[in-house]
Amino acid sequence: MSAPADPHRAELALGARTDSERRGLAAPSLGRLGEDLAAAHLTEVDGLEVVARNWRVRCEDLVGELDLVARDGDGTLVVVEVKTRRGAGRFGGALAAAGARKGRRVRRLAGAFVSEGGWRAAAVRLDLVAIDVVGHRARLEHVMDAW
Repeated sequence: MSAPADPHRAELALGARTDSERRGLAAPSLGRLGEDLAAAHLTEVDGLEVVARNWRVRCEDLVGELDLVARDGDGTLVVVEVKTRRGAGRFGGALAAAGARKGRRVRRLAGAFVSEGGWRAAAVRLDLVAIDVVGHRARLEHVMDAW
């Protein structure tokens, strides 16, 4: 993956999958594809180090998962929610799928991650990577400080 002109947006080729194969992706497979694309973008383009994938917590008052957790060069812990959708026009696409409610949930999960892992970070940032899969291409948008 080469660095795009705008490091927060990228158009990516998805390889040899046919449209019928891509339409047949079950939600978990589509989600995994999105997380793989996001992790590659964060490491190769943005220079982050992914330190956790699919981190889960289950306690009395909080159940959930963080898609990706990374560190930047300044020591900031970057918690990344990844939203992947087929077709950009359907229901507003991936970017529209992550509202304020999702942001509150990610914030609570990030707090649990930091507490449970004993992380010492200069700061914690909550990012969103929205990916719309259209045909043989994926449109990726990295929104820093999304919430």
